[in-house]
Amino acid sequence: MIAPTHDVLQRIASAQAIPVLRSADPETALEDARILSQGGLSVVEVTFSIPDVEQVIKELSSWPGLTIGAGTVLHPAQATAALEAGADFLVSPIYDRWLINEGRRGGFLAVPGCATPTEIFKARQDGAELIKVFPIARLGGARYIKDLLAPMPELRLMATGGVRASDVTALISAGCSAVGIGSILTDAGLGSDPVARVKAFVSARLQAPSQS
Repeated sequence: MIAPTHDVLQRIASAQAIPVLRSADPETALEDARILSQGGLSVVEVTFSIPDVEQVIKELSSWPGLTIGAGTVLHPAQATAALEAGADFLVSPIYDRWLINEGRRGGFLAVPGCATPTEIFKARQDGAELIKVFPIARLGGARYIKDLLAPMPELRLMATGGVRASDVTALISAGCSAVGIGSILTDAGLGSDPVARVKAFVSARLQAPSQS
C-alpha cells in the first residue's frame, strides 16, 4: 500500500538527511541499509544503479519504521517496478513531467531533479511538492539554495549531489527541507566503525540548529 504523499513528506522533512545508496550489489545494499537503520536514520534512498534494486526495495519495505525511496528513476517502467516492490517515494536526477503526473495519479510522492530556477519553477507549477536540486555541489551549495528561495520562498527543496556530512547543516539552514547524502558510510571524519559513523552523524544533526 502506497503511503500518502503528505505522510512521506513529513517523514522526509523530519529526517532531513536522506542517505543515498549506490551499492555494488543487492547484498551490500541491504547491509548498508541495516547500518544506516541501526545508526538511527529512518529514510533511505536506493538507486536504480544497484543491480536487482527491486528485490532490495521489496526486502526493505518489510523493515518496520523505514521509509524507502527509489532513486535514479528515469523511465515509467522503473517507476512502476519500484512502486510494485514497495517504494514509498520516487526520485529522479532529471525533470520530466510524466513523473509528476504519475505521482499525482497514483497518490505517491515524486521528486524530480532540477538545476536551474526555470526548471525548478516549472516543476513546481506542474505540481511537484518536493524538488531535488542536483548536482548541488557544482551549483554552489548553500548559497545557491538561498538564492533560489529568495524569490521563491514557498519551494520545498532537497539538495543532492556531492554533499558531504559537514555540508548538511549549512544546506538545512539555507532553507532545504532535506538533503540527500551518499558519503555517510565512507566519511572517515565520523569514525572508523560504520554504525558509529552513522550514530555520530545523527547525534550531530540533533544538536544542529534548526532551519529558521
